[in-house]
Amino acid sequence: MKYPISQIDFHQDFASFVELSQQIYGEKAVTDEAMYRWLFANNRYNPQGTHFFHIAKDGERVVASDCLLPVPLVIHGQRFLAAWSVKTMTHPSYQRQGIFKAMTEYNISRARELGIDLILGFANANSFPGYKKFGWDILFERRAVVRPLDIKRSLAKRKLFKPFALIGNTLYQAYDRKRISALRKKTGEFSAEILPAAPDCIQEIWAKMEAAVPMLIERDWAYLNWRYNQRPRQDYKFVLAREEGKPEAMLIFRTSAVNSSCIIIDYIGAPKSRALPALFSKTIDYCLQKDIRYLINSSSILFDNHLIKNFGFKHLAAPMANNMFIACRLNDAIDLDSLHEETNWFFSYGDSELDIDLQPS
Repeated sequence: MKYPISQIDFHQDFASFVELSQQIYGEKAVTDEAMYRWLFANNRYNPQGTHFFHIAKDGERVVASDCLLPVPLVIHGQRFLAAWSVKTMTHPSYQRQGIFKAMTEYNISRARELGIDLILGFANANSFPGYKKFGWDILFERRAVVRPLDIKRSLAKRKLFKPFALIGNTLYQAYDRKRISALRKKTGEFSAEILPAAPDCIQEIWAKMEAAVPMLIERDWAYLNWRYNQRPRQDYKFVLAREEGKPEAMLIFRTSAVNSSCIIIDYIGAPKSRALPALFSKTIDYCLQKDIRYLINSSSILFDNHLIKNFGFKHLAAPMANNMFIACRLNDAIDLDSLHEETNWFFSYGDSELDIDLQPS
């Protein structure tokens, strides 16, 4: 290939990779080298001790990247090694030269060599046509659900409602206080507390989730400790629910001052756990104290529909930026029909790069 593809050399190439990221994402570019080292070089699931942070170079200049993020995947109780396709970027001056295809093929080849069973990704409008052309399976469209706490700003954006935004928000919040009060009454014998890190008792909760969900990343203690506790400068909140002292379910969230939002990053527990009222009651109380405008979640039909029915969530009207769930099967033992069935899946903002691209506050 005209532009050689190789594993990144952090000492020599990272500064140029940052320039590429800033060219694509501007001020939103994630430029923390410690984060990338943790995510790739120090990923506990790297097969044979090697990572998949790949770049293409024109001389000393990084002009493209395409990376794989290995993760443990459970499909109907059977364990596989999957990888998220992340950080796919090509410099605008180097597009339409076959780099995207060459890097995709390179990653697939390396993944086969090193024992990756399945590559997964959430493609955006720019990359989706390419993956479809290369023969990747299009599983289904990812959606998000939102739970408003303050609607003044959204009302003000609509010309007809702008004069009534303040009074409309006052009425909505009065109605919502009744819903929140009713939610608190549903907590029953469950108590919830907010912790600064995921506790090791999560192993007990994972067993219940694994038994209830056909397909998901293995959210055991080893994974959660690496993915959340060990992330450099992590700013997550871990809401743990217990019944008579026994752990039942956990919600992970982070807040953003940029748009006054609470993003539900992950959930561990049975999809319809009786502990959910306690978890959401605690989370909503925290958000109200911090003047958060809304909560947002994306976890496929299995979990999101339950949130819509019971916790005041509704479907987000606009599509997500990375909304097409795609897959490249490398192990024929994995059933393609099962992958296409959305009700089989649980995923979260913590999967792939959706959360990773959010800068710590």
